[in-house]
Amino acid sequence: MMQSRYFCGSTTLATMSDFTRQPVSFPASVAFLDDSVAFLSALRSMFADTHTHHFFSHPGQALDFVMRNGYPAMGVRLAGRDFAAVDCGAGNAVGDDIMEDRNRFQSVAAVVVDYEMPEIDGLTFLSQLKGIDCTRILLTGKAGAPEAVDAFNAGLIDYYLKKSDAEMIVKLRALLGEARRKHCMSRGLVSVHDTGAVYSRPETIAVLENLARRESIAEYYWRPDGNAILTFGAAGEAGIFLAWDETDWALQCDVIADEGGPRELLDEMNARRTMPVFWPHQAYRPGAQIVRYALPHAIDGLAGAFYSWTRVDGVDLVSRPLTFAEWRLEQQLHGSDSCAVQP
Repeated sequence: MMQSRYFCGSTTLATMSDFTRQPVSFPASVAFLDDSVAFLSALRSMFADTHTHHFFSHPGQALDFVMRNGYPAMGVRLAGRDFAAVDCGAGNAVGDDIMEDRNRFQSVAAVVVDYEMPEIDGLTFLSQLKGIDCTRILLTGKAGAPEAVDAFNAGLIDYYLKKSDAEMIVKLRALLGEARRKHCMSRGLVSVHDTGAVYSRPETIAVLENLARRESIAEYYWRPDGNAILTFGAAGEAGIFLAWDETDWALQCDVIADEGGPRELLDEMNARRTMPVFWPHQAYRPGAQIVRYALPHAIDGLAGAFYSWTRVDGVDLVSRPLTFAEWRLEQQLHGSDSCAVQP
């Protein structure tokens, strides 16, 4: 395995295996292009949030929008300075913090294009999106099916759907959900030295996604300072999601014991009857207020791991970002119209 080493006055080192991409989710945008205004209007009725669904009947407008709002293709690219900063003790995460990007909701997660258009065919349009990291979906009518298959096999498109398919909308909705998930998850902060390793486990992510659906959580972000996931609901209400494995529980209890914390709290935690929210800190601090005492729930398939989710709206979050609820309100106040359909 390739390793990269940077020293900071000792023999400390960091390797790529020390880095873990952490969960993040937010409502990213989708661009639709079709020369049929009637078809676009039908799509618009199915995808009602006009602030994150953008409809175009002219290729030039669609291309301009995607190129302005699409994120460049990326992977886990970490420079030498990232390794050096980690080994010198400069934090427990590296990478750009997507939560601080006020334009993240406008970023394009997927492009849905009709194959057969008078100005340009869908495949030619998609070929112009070079360097843009988004899911490419081609819609075909009576024509274009063989070309779509060839383009899919060549890796030029990610999916293709037939407009005549009775399940087209259902399938499209599922594909867009997966496209947004992929778009977001590739932009989470990267934690180091196993910090918050339990959050990136598939079992934990499944719990988090189910919780988001059940509680109408619109967005969430792993936060390195508190080693917790900060959530925001559709109206901007805040919450804290915690996940601890056996190692985390042991460390949390050790800190309380070492700092002379309440014996009652230590007993409750050792019995897994309470999961205190120390936000914005990672662990117990003498004199610091404990935000909430949450009930821990076992994470299925992950022995010894538990999670909790606590509403903390009104609690000082230290660094509160522009939430989706606030961004959508800004769009409404500014009269933003995401639909560029023209007759």
